[in-house]
Amino acid sequence: MIAPRCTRLAPAERGGPIDERGLTRLRIGARERVRSVLAAVPLPRPWSMNAWVDGLETWRGREIDLVPIEYRPGQPSGAWQARPDYDLIAYVEHTSALHQDHIIAHELAHMLCAHTGTCQMSESEAAQLAPDLAPRALSHLLTRVTSGADEYEAELIAVLLMSAATSEPPAVQPGASGRAADQARRLAALLG
Repeated sequence: MIAPRCTRLAPAERGGPIDERGLTRLRIGARERVRSVLAAVPLPRPWSMNAWVDGLETWRGREIDLVPIEYRPGQPSGAWQARPDYDLIAYVEHTSALHQDHIIAHELAHMLCAHTGTCQMSESEAAQLAPDLAPRALSHLLTRVTSGADEYEAELIAVLLMSAATSEPPAVQPGASGRAADQARRLAALLG
């Protein structure tokens, strides 16, 4: 079963529409944030979410724990919680590796943007969802209600990160020379 995208928003709390100026600001801000983060923590080649998260931990000076969870219909496919001394990111266990990476990227975006929300799950509901995790931690982890703008921003950042992570820079032939080869090398250096 393939899990849905992040379902952080409670049905009654979907937030209103974002006006065009707000969308433009979010898009510009998301692109700038991605450029800034990737300048500080380059993407590993070949791509590995775990290796990139290791780099984020070093850059931020704070551990990030990735916790796989079982997906149940109607429940979130991922979530982030800032703990006192580390960050916790939950993601759906039984889906494709690419989908898991996208869920993690979405939650990392919430983390990098320091989005906040309101807990909507009881401790008993949390204990049923993930019996191996502390119910209090999971109740706050999994169902925070965020605004439509926060979700849009996190999803846009996740798409930008995963697009960069999964695209390979153009190959340059070792013996190539001339103006076109120089331009290709400069482009490859910028993308790599």
